[in-house]
Amino acid sequence: MQRSNNQLRAAAVFSIAVMAAITAICLAFPLVNITLPGWLPMVGRWIPALISLAVIFAFRLPGGVLDWWSLRPGGARRLISGALISVAMLLVIYALAAALTATVGAGQLQPGEILLQILVLVIPSVLISSLSTFGEEVAWRGMLQKALAGWGFWRSSCAIAALWVAFHVPLHGVMAAQGTLPGTVALTSTLVLFPLGLFLSAVTIRFGSVWPAVFGHGLPLTALNLLVLGDPPASSTVWTASALSALLLFGGAYFFAPVVQTRRARVQGRPQVQRSESEERVDD
Repeated sequence: MQRSNNQLRAAAVFSIAVMAAITAICLAFPLVNITLPGWLPMVGRWIPALISLAVIFAFRLPGGVLDWWSLRPGGARRLISGALISVAMLLVIYALAAALTATVGAGQLQPGEILLQILVLVIPSVLISSLSTFGEEVAWRGMLQKALAGWGFWRSSCAIAALWVAFHVPLHGVMAAQGTLPGTVALTSTLVLFPLGLFLSAVTIRFGSVWPAVFGHGLPLTALNLLVLGDPPASSTVWTASALSALLLFGGAYFFAPVVQTRRARVQGRPQVQRSESEERVDD
């Protein structure tokens, strides 16, 4: 119980510190009348990692950084398969959302040659972008997911996804206010982070490490990138593509989410019973 309380305190301190840091940094630029630099979203992803590292040492969380950041992939085969599956699933989700958006007449797909270029550049783009997303995922789906493990998968993942959304509000809000990001795109891209966060938590738990989430988050496109957008983009296209992406992401999260059996059912060979991780822990 004492260890659990210590982990919850660590999670609380991390949450407050990370929100305070990103808010202060994002508001500092408009206060001095400077447009947010283009590199800030990439570099800012390392803020959670640095704060989580400080929290791990400050609270003396047992197991070390590799354990709390969930960096042990369980072998090269598991690492590669988890990364490829998470990236492939997200590609399918975004492509399907874009295709459905075009089918209902809310948008138009990019020309075939552009879609082919996007497909060819997927792997190198993911590898480059993952250098940045690593800084987020080891904190959100690594340290925080582990600290809240006693809550069960869905409760902890929803809390993490909600905080992850809040983390992006100052950044997207300032970008929209300064005119560097269309308001509709800023709003929808922020909201879609919630189901994406659930998906990334699910693949982290399913494959036993944070690496699938790092590479999945590193996929530098959404359904909107596969559609022809005007200037400014049509609200119907943005909302339709975002809503469809969210629904499909929820489905992907449900697909990868862990199903826990009772010990009795495992021993006796009875039908599986889905239970929360916290209930399983009580039985043990």
